[in-house]
Amino acid sequence: MTARTVDAAPLAGGWVNFDTTATGIHLVDAAVDGSRLMLRITERGDPDPSQETLVPTAPVTGATLPAVPLADDMDTPEAVAFLAEGPLGSRQVILCGYLNRGLLTIDVHTVHTVDPQIPNVMYRAHFYRSEGAVSL
Repeated sequence: MTARTVDAAPLAGGWVNFDTTATGIHLVDAAVDGSRLMLRITERGDPDPSQETLVPTAPVTGATLPAVPLADDMDTPEAVAFLAEGPLGSRQVILCGYLNRGLLTIDVHTVHTVDPQIPNVMYRAHFYRSEGAVSL
C-alpha cells in the first residue's frame, strides 16, 4: 500500500486574527515545506496595565512550528486542517486548525511548563487571509 500525501497548499498563506484587540496569536504565516506545513506564529503581548483603555502591546514574534496537514477524507488529497505542537514562548502549545468556508479557525491549547501556578488555557481564534495572499 502506497502512503498518500496530503497537499498542504490550501492552508498556505498569511492569516490575520479577526479580533484586533485580543492577546495571543495575531498572525499566522503558513508555508509548505515538502510534505509538511510550517507555521510562523506572531503573538500580541498582554495589554499594558498602565493604560486606562486596555490596548494590546505591539505584536511580538512567537515561534515557527511544524504542522501536519490533514484531509477530511482518505480519498481527498487537499488539506483542510492541521495539527501542530511545540514551544511558543514559555508555553507548550497544541494548535488544531481547520478551514471553514475560506476562513481559518485555530483551537489553541497551552500548558505552562515553567510556572505551574499559571493555569493551562484553551481558546479559539478565527483568521482571514491577509490582503495580497494568493489562494491556491
